[in-house]
Amino acid sequence: MILTGTEIERERANGRITIDPFTPEQVNPNSYNFRLGKTLRVYQDMPLDARSTNDFEEIEIPDDGYILEPGRLYLAHTIEVLGSEHYAPTFAARSSVARLGLFINLSASLGDIGYTGQWTLQLYSMNRVRVYPGINIGQMMWWRPQGEIVLYDGKYQGSVGPRSSDIHVDFDKQFARQRFPGLGASLEVSEVGPKFAELSESSHDFRVPTAFSVPAGEFADALTEEQGAALTDAFGDLKATVGAFFTDSVARIQKIGDQIVLPEVARTLLTARLNEIFKDPENVELAVRSSGLDEDTDGSSLAGVHQSILGVRGAEATIAAIEQCWRSYYEAPAVAARVRAANFDPMPRLAVIVQRLVRPALAGVAFTGLDGAQDDRVVVEYVEGLADELVAGVAVPKRADSSELAARTAPQNTADAVERQVLDEVVTMVRKLREQRGHDVDVEWAADAEGVHLIQVRPLTAARNVPRSSQEPVVEAYGLYFDELPATFQLGEVAAVYSGYVAKRGPAHRMARDNGVSVGAGWIVQFNGRGLHDARTAAGLRERLAGGTGECVLDFGDTLRQIVVPKEEVLNQLAVTAGATADGSVLHAVVVRDFIRGELGVISRTAGDGLVVEFTDEGLMALNRGTAGGEAIVVSDVSLGFDAPGNTTVPDGGATLVPHLDEIARFTSAMHDKHGPVTLEWVFDGGKLYFVDYSVLGGADTVSVAHGEVCISPGTARGPLLRLDDDALLRRLSIGPAVSIDKSQDVSEHEGLAKIIDLVKASPKKPVVVASRPYAVLSVLIEYVAGFVFDQGSALGHLAILLREAGVPAVAAPGVTGKEAVISNGTVAMTGLKGE
Repeated sequence: MILTGTEIERERANGRITIDPFTPEQVNPNSYNFRLGKTLRVYQDMPLDARSTNDFEEIEIPDDGYILEPGRLYLAHTIEVLGSEHYAPTFAARSSVARLGLFINLSASLGDIGYTGQWTLQLYSMNRVRVYPGINIGQMMWWRPQGEIVLYDGKYQGSVGPRSSDIHVDFDKQFARQRFPGLGASLEVSEVGPKFAELSESSHDFRVPTAFSVPAGEFADALTEEQGAALTDAFGDLKATVGAFFTDSVARIQKIGDQIVLPEVARTLLTARLNEIFKDPENVELAVRSSGLDEDTDGSSLAGVHQSILGVRGAEATIAAIEQCWRSYYEAPAVAARVRAANFDPMPRLAVIVQRLVRPALAGVAFTGLDGAQDDRVVVEYVEGLADELVAGVAVPKRADSSELAARTAPQNTADAVERQVLDEVVTMVRKLREQRGHDVDVEWAADAEGVHLIQVRPLTAARNVPRSSQEPVVEAYGLYFDELPATFQLGEVAAVYSGYVAKRGPAHRMARDNGVSVGAGWIVQFNGRGLHDARTAAGLRERLAGGTGECVLDFGDTLRQIVVPKEEVLNQLAVTAGATADGSVLHAVVVRDFIRGELGVISRTAGDGLVVEFTDEGLMALNRGTAGGEAIVVSDVSLGFDAPGNTTVPDGGATLVPHLDEIARFTSAMHDKHGPVTLEWVFDGGKLYFVDYSVLGGADTVSVAHGEVCISPGTARGPLLRLDDDALLRRLSIGPAVSIDKSQDVSEHEGLAKIIDLVKASPKKPVVVASRPYAVLSVLIEYVAGFVFDQGSALGHLAILLREAGVPAVAAPGVTGKEAVISNGTVAMTGLKGE
């Protein structure tokens, strides 16, 4: 609503409009005439640069006038100081001036409420026009605003004389606003994360501490091309090896993460954003928090795996805190959490929130829908001071229920009355959030002298899926194969692995024990950070693991397995991989097994009436995965006895196993009777033989062993020879548990392996592939090859079993070269030469 001239006069008299000097005769029916000042300003050099200051010259208008040339911009000013803290001003040329073809503004006729000063005019003429100082050149109008008034406090406040463009002052600020959006801005959840998006949405209706986001794209852009490639390689390796080299892989990943810094341009813009939002960031305490794109969604929280830094002051410290949050994305707890969730994406999915830190009198969390309740009951837990210890599970909170609060009598003292007022405000806020969201909520809040602040809101589903916790130190270990778990034991992500061990190995280990066969120890362990760092409970776990071997294998889940560590490092490895800090209350579970390296790895199976026992001094895993060549003890007929002439062939190195052949034969036969054709896996250590595992074979699976050439898989094949020489890659991928005869994961996406697959597929005919050993990972090539030849070979390892099942011929024969090979039931002939 525009003010009339009479109202303009009245409001000027009341001090709500400034016009100085004021002349009543200048008042119009709904405006006030202002006059042209004596000074003009014109730019000198073209083109003008919006990012820099631009040179100008000033011209004093003489009393006899000054001619404005067409097509040129002149910055002029009003004589009057004009403004208002209550009305919105606009101005325009007087119609008589416009009839001369003279513009007094080109595109900026709207002023801000709160600006007071001389006004800069943009004179632009269509004709040559002479102007004079003091002429009535334009008119100011005032409009009644609707809504809450925020006063102008910008760079042009209080101007005297004409002002050149200061757009360069805002240049960084403008781009900083786009790069680092604040509360209430248009947002992409996929860039700022659900945490900040929820806060932004809530800021319209609730008291949310001032904040802005550093979107995930800034993190991604900070990666150099080399860092991105290195991370892709490291995570590809993690996926392909299912964490078998987790410690080494995470060390590589963390080293890359430690080198990621905020680029210089982003540092400049972020500093501008800090100065704009917090005015004096050196004297404002900030909280720098992660806002992962996968945090706080329905069914997921990923709580606590990324860093938050409180009490930050100043631009440099804020930038350092942001980089610290980024680094935490590539540290062991966060990497392990993503790997356990089968997320091997190397690119960062982490935004960061920079927010004013509230130093509260009371702070806490509040929930609706606990225990499946469908009403609007609110449960509040709170402490004095910051709630970070409450959220971390360190502090013991007070607890209040909205229904119980409603029944309380009025507080009798001031402190209780203040606390009650805060709790009532929290309950009201949480109920409104639940109503707006349409689902139950988990809310973090803080209350200071201003009132209750909303710190975070997320779906209760995410909170419910956070693992169970305990305020007490917890370390509980149960026998993997022989103990029953209590109903309170929470398996979590290790449930499938544990079930696999119990369902398969459990009966076999109990059968081995009943047959007098030794087995390695194993445990299922439940723990929290407090338990690992508590001297008493930690000592209890060390005592439980004592004895047996000096190393353990850790399995955290299907996608993070077979991490081998010395026993003295088990507690530290559990803490690092699970992110279990000294004050951590969240419960985790892990399968821990004695790792028996032994002097020999051994695989046995029946062969008709006989027995085949393969062994290697490189270990069971190497023999099983094809990374070692094995030798074989062959017993033609077990019933004739092992000492019968010509019945038992024992190569060099196999003599230590001869005294144990009866034990091997008896248990292999017993397992064959129970399951059909099987291979049994053993480790020979310190003069003792340990049964480890077994694999059930196809009913038609047969094996024959001869010296010199070993028939790994029968059949006939012909094709061009193709030798694979990348033994380091094939060995590394084969050692991981991704490839197995009973459950295999697709590892073909690994860059190095993908190149091998492409090489094999490029052959004009299916090739006969030559490799130094029958690496388990070569199973990905089965459908693309005619057959395999290995310099050394195991007839009982994983790849051998898979080849026989698929009917792909394979033979172990050293020194094969040439252009083409023919395999025929354990022999190989070449069109080239053998042995050259």
